[in-house]
Amino acid sequence: MTKRIYIAADRVTVSKPGYDAENPPAVDYKYLSLDSRLNQGRPLEIGLFPSNVFGGGKVFYSTTYPHPPAIDIVAYNIPPAGVATYSKAMVCRDANSSIAYQRSSWVPILYRDGFQISDDFQFRHSRIWGLTLNLYYIAWQVW
Repeated sequence: MTKRIYIAADRVTVSKPGYDAENPPAVDYKYLSLDSRLNQGRPLEIGLFPSNVFGGGKVFYSTTYPHPPAIDIVAYNIPPAGVATYSKAMVCRDANSSIAYQRSSWVPILYRDGFQISDDFQFRHSRIWGLTLNLYYIAWQVW
């Protein structure tokens, strides 16, 4: 079993399937989905939050930023062995395409001090409503 998520004082790494996040073959987009050492800038913060925010609760950042940051939301598992593993990215794929688009049937509403998750129930009710998930967010500077 490979560790797909590695969080330490010096870096945060999420590997692609089949690669170990703690000891990847190289610090390269080929092996890693996210690594704070990659040339994409450092995240402003990373935090855990409960899945019950899907439906109106607000997640607050550790500080208030001058502008709303962008966020990534990732689900993870904690198996009985106690090592957290990557579960799924919160993205959708177009039919007949392997290209991932950052679209879903829910939308994050971003503020300077936090974010809310809203369901796009006008077109398609999100399947994530009512599920209990382990989630974390990554806030990125976009200004």
